Amino acid sequence: MGRCDGKVGLVAHAARRSSAATTPFFAVAGAPVRLLGAALLALVLALPTACRDVESTSAELPPLVPSLQGTLHVVGHGGGRGAAEAPVLRHHWVRGPTYGAVEDNDLRGFLDGRFIYGWNQPGQIHSRLGRRPTSPRYGETELFRTIQRWDAIRLPEGVEVHEAALRLGVEDGPDRPLDVLAYAILKDWEPGQGGTERNNTSPPRPGEVWWGEAAHGSRPWGLPGVGFASEEHPEADTPKRALAEARWEPGQTDLLLEGAGLAAYAQAQLRAREPLRLLLKVSDDLEDRPRTLIHLYTANHGDLRNPARRPRLELAWSAPGLRWRRSVPVHLEAGRSLRLPRFELQGARHLSVAFEPTERERDASGGPPPPSLQVRGGAGDGEPSAWRSAEHPLEVDWQWAELRVLAATEPVQLGDAFETSLRDTWVRTAPPEQQEVLFELVAPRGERFVVPAEFRGDYTWTLSFQPDELGRWRYRFGQDFVKKHYESAWGFFDVVLLDRVRARQQLAALADRLRAENAAHGASEDRALSALAPIFWRLERAAMALETPESFAAPEGRELFQRLSEVRELLSDREVPDEPKLTPLKREF
Repeated sequence: MGRCDGKVGLVAHAARRSSAATTPFFAVAGAPVRLLGAALLALVLALPTACRDVESTSAELPPLVPSLQGTLHVVGHGGGRGAAEAPVLRHHWVRGPTYGAVEDNDLRGFLDGRFIYGWNQPGQIHSRLGRRPTSPRYGETELFRTIQRWDAIRLPEGVEVHEAALRLGVEDGPDRPLDVLAYAILKDWEPGQGGTERNNTSPPRPGEVWWGEAAHGSRPWGLPGVGFASEEHPEADTPKRALAEARWEPGQTDLLLEGAGLAAYAQAQLRAREPLRLLLKVSDDLEDRPRTLIHLYTANHGDLRNPARRPRLELAWSAPGLRWRRSVPVHLEAGRSLRLPRFELQGARHLSVAFEPTERERDASGGPPPPSLQVRGGAGDGEPSAWRSAEHPLEVDWQWAELRVLAATEPVQLGDAFETSLRDTWVRTAPPEQQEVLFELVAPRGERFVVPAEFRGDYTWTLSFQPDELGRWRYRFGQDFVKKHYESAWGFFDVVLLDRVRARQQLAALADRLRAENAAHGASEDRALSALAPIFWRLERAAMALETPESFAAPEGRELFQRLSEVRELLSDREVPDEPKLTPLKREF
């Protein structure tokens, strides 16, 4: 949110969504911003000149939205060994709307366990590795280690993991290189919810993990800090051998741990239907040096819908018992959808769908957001189940299935609200109920909205925002829970239109909005073209994409045609003829 964060926050505080007819526009930090709620003109005028421009300015040119290009792999596994060669599929897991079974804990203390803080902190922005540079106690500065628990990853029986990688986002680190290692943890634990007061600064509850114990009050670690490494002792916390190692260089924003050891461990755990339990630490040598502390973003970092900085587990795998496989080339423009014809599962009890982007897409800077993969199924002539995410492999009991691919990420139906939430317990500058969390949302046409999140108690803030335009939106949020201002990475969601009834309803709503605009300001084709016409163009395209020649000629299609004509008349302040005039263009010579 840049140099005007705090000032914009003062203006947007207590702002609420209001009708377009009464919503003022201003430019903040050089871009137009709609202040949602009362027209806080006096506060806007009080902003420094660098942060405001009461004259409405043109929106920034939005980034291009790439097409979806690649191959869709659909695979069914069942009992017994199939005749075809098992394909290698790639999937990833990151905490979000479709996967929530990963937790990481920030453990802190001394190697002999003599330290007073028993926090486990599963819900803050970051966890840490290495030795703290300041605040010595009892002749030593404390050590930090992170443990991760990846559960509920269900792959077919006998799975073979060919490659495994763990991607970690780095918030910051020292001015020296660091070696980071991953170890398998041999004992299980309960991640907890931030201690007795659920605030990450209170002692662990009975059974919760912390530096000194795998389960508080009932099971210690072999040595404090998951510290007992042995290949044969029954109370070992980890083996002596690491699974993977990576070097972090100053300024690097991510870290990749991968290798044969991690793949073999993942395979063994998944075959046993056990979680992946990992210890992350800097090398022993670095733990014994000052100023080796590195901050990693956690699985609970940020808001629910944006996984940009969270830990990400990537697996390339295959399995026996292949019943059938199907590969479909996909090249869809942004916002389009592809629905595959119903297909029989042929006894498969495990359905896996994987999208493999083209090399060009894979090599693009940052890569495009993933598509939305949805599946539903049923038996015989019965009704299909509800659509559900196919982002991860599924265990199913269907006879047939249908698959839908949306060239969209985090799709939201036009007319519905985009909703997200965040929970962060590391709140130090004021009580949670006094904190302000501001979301900035950017529409496809470049218009910016600044909206405060609503505090819901239990260190939780929620956002509910109704977007008015089809296409890809960007959003981020900022807060000041600690002295250093925090700003999230950009997240994305796509506003889509998936049914014909909704299309006509949204055209009627746009017509009502235009009437209100015209009543307040007078009709003007120039004004409408600069503000609302792109919304209409996108809506017209999406509505027509749902039609067939037969449906467009039917009564519902004629109703759609009339709705489109109604909006055209309101935009242009002129009557639209029933039939186009086929008049030849008059030549100039």
